[in-house]
Amino acid sequence: MTTPAPVRPHLVSFDTDSFVRPVHRMVWEPVPHPLPSSTPVARRLLVIGSDAELAAEVASALGADLCVPGREPERDDWDGIVDLNVVGVPYRFDGGEWRDALARTTRMVQRRYGAWGADPRADRSCYVAVTAMGGLMGYHDGPIGSPLGGIWAGFAKCLPRELPNLAVKVLDVDAVGQARLAELLTAELAAWDLFEIGYRQGVRHALAARPSPEPPPRVELGSDDVVLISGGARGVGFALARGVAEEFGCRIVVTGRGELPADARWLTMDDAGYSEYCRARVRSARTARELRDVRAALKRETELRQVGANLAAARRDGLRITYEPCDCVRPEQVDALFARIPEPSVIIHNAGIDLPTRLDNKSPEEVVRTVDVKVTGFANLTRAVLRARRDTVKVFCNVGSLAGRMGGMIGQIDYAAGNEALTRLGFWARNTHGLPVQTLCWPTWERLGVIANYDAAVRYVSTVDPAEGVRRWIRELRSGGTGEVMFIGQIGSALVPTQLRGFRLFTGHPDLPRLHGLAHFLGAVELFEPSRELRSSVVHTPGAHPCLAEFTVDGRAALPISVLIEQACSVADWVVPPDRPPQHLAEARDVKVRLPALILAPSGSRFTTRALGETTEQGWSVQVTIKAETGETAASLRLLYRSSSPVPPQPVPPSVARGVPPSGGRLDWSGLVLGAGDALPTVTAADLWTSPFPPEHGIAPAALDVMVRQAGPVTGDVVEIARIVPYPGAQQVDELRPVAGGWAGLRSGRQVLSVEGVAVVPAASSSAGKRATSPEAPFSP
Repeated sequence: MTTPAPVRPHLVSFDTDSFVRPVHRMVWEPVPHPLPSSTPVARRLLVIGSDAELAAEVASALGADLCVPGREPERDDWDGIVDLNVVGVPYRFDGGEWRDALARTTRMVQRRYGAWGADPRADRSCYVAVTAMGGLMGYHDGPIGSPLGGIWAGFAKCLPRELPNLAVKVLDVDAVGQARLAELLTAELAAWDLFEIGYRQGVRHALAARPSPEPPPRVELGSDDVVLISGGARGVGFALARGVAEEFGCRIVVTGRGELPADARWLTMDDAGYSEYCRARVRSARTARELRDVRAALKRETELRQVGANLAAARRDGLRITYEPCDCVRPEQVDALFARIPEPSVIIHNAGIDLPTRLDNKSPEEVVRTVDVKVTGFANLTRAVLRARRDTVKVFCNVGSLAGRMGGMIGQIDYAAGNEALTRLGFWARNTHGLPVQTLCWPTWERLGVIANYDAAVRYVSTVDPAEGVRRWIRELRSGGTGEVMFIGQIGSALVPTQLRGFRLFTGHPDLPRLHGLAHFLGAVELFEPSRELRSSVVHTPGAHPCLAEFTVDGRAALPISVLIEQACSVADWVVPPDRPPQHLAEARDVKVRLPALILAPSGSRFTTRALGETTEQGWSVQVTIKAETGETAASLRLLYRSSSPVPPQPVPPSVARGVPPSGGRLDWSGLVLGAGDALPTVTAADLWTSPFPPEHGIAPAALDVMVRQAGPVTGDVVEIARIVPYPGAQQVDELRPVAGGWAGLRSGRQVLSVEGVAVVPAASSSAGKRATSPEAPFSP
């Protein structure tokens, strides 16, 4: 059954019965981007580097501890790490310095992993990866001195998935010098904005994404072409192999790490027999170690069964797809492969492994091994091409991932590092050797690929249909294009606040309104503890937006009550249960708003929102408190969420007659946006906010303000609302009907909102104080 549309539209990104969505083709490019206002923070830093002399000079300039080959610090109380990794070390095909550097990075981050993960303060801890790829992150046509900086770029961008309060940045420079590096680092450590920053000829740049149309075909493929796909015997690689063989009749060579077993009994069993065989093997294990070994063996056997089935199906269909054993990490095996097969005209580096475990549970050797398949595999294939006739290669395609480009899911820091390195290595091979290298960054393919935890993966981004993936892949191969292309569908709900900040220059995507809406009321995050608490602050300035020029308290500009409630709901949306189930806002209870605290200073007033979540008998509950800049509480309320939307009563409750409230009091509305008197205008997000992507509201703002007006004249300090129930469609109300105990909000005759107990009381009074009367009859715009 399809999940009902939630009241607040960003809580469920797509139907949980189908995660497949069309993908958008996007490219990234460097653009000038100024340094934002900075707030220096005293931190104890650690500088890591393979170039011991450079690292020591930078550490001395920053007053930091030092970690270089042969020297690791005894203490581990650093607030941040500045990672110079392999900066200063020239890239070579057979260079192994990066392995030691990555293992060193892993050890140092692991030493602080627990403390950083436990610290709820936002941006207190930090990780900065310095790279030397020309100051434009490799996105240019000139020399790229150290393309392996891409490893640390991917590593850094994925860290916030596991350490959500960690401030991260990739700093790319066009010249390596101690004085300049220290100067740039001092500035960037005080200003946390985008994840990827570069300096070229003194100009600060960032990476921006934009849509890009599909390219026209320029490369012809036919039966004479040989297509080599590393790791292509199953998953997405084999899906492409079949697609190319079927459409063009090419000879396809797919590879795997070893020989295929010829006479293993489990290879030819039917599925039922193999399932029983697996159960028996598991039952036979006597110790935990035996069980672990059995499961690893069964995993490999299952993979080989899939390879065998794929090849058998290809033979039955008359496709020219053959298998060759070759571990692409082993240079002698790659050389032997090129000696056995005809010269390939298309090379696709698809091999990869994924060990989905948090970084603190991985050994440095496991991290290096995951990256090795991507980085060393590329080096060995590229070297083999350069030794052969490079002019016969029509296209060299790296299979990258969104995990590298925008950060993967929990457990994918090393996978992200390896995939991001492919993009920068592709730039290097194109710029240095003229090879036609393209890198395609894919989301998860529906039920294909190396992703071990599909159910977790789809929380991050929608999947791509394999048929669409193959079609787009073939189009990219035939374009002969070089550089990087990213394919992305719908962005999921598993976001952390730092990611919104880190990728703000993400343009032209249909999800932009939702993402900017999430960021609008979030403002500056001060504290974040996933599934428990978030505290953030935002500044509201009189007249900056239409809704901030609408409402006054005692004749002074003030924040409208409806906007304040929306801010509370928006911040609370970030505090979700641990497993991130679909959540629907069911009701708001015990709403209390202190009117004097809503008054805005002429230069703007800061409002700090604290949302604290917990599981209760009634469902997931978030207590929200908003404090004004003066320190006084502006509002408090409790939000309840449930797994399905609340159901409105049927039929709509009848109207009740009430006395007409007298006019006047402390509050006034201009009527330009939220109406005045009993007017109930239709209000859109663009009516309230002049932002390029104004935040959509979840509860009709004009309806809330009308109810407050009808409780007048307001002479007290506190507005109380006992209960607000937003049914699906509560974003707009075209009729308010007074009912027993409160109000019913209708939309096209259907109830979409229920509000109980609206009252204005003195600050010292309790919510049981006398409540003002409401209007006699319903009113419409």
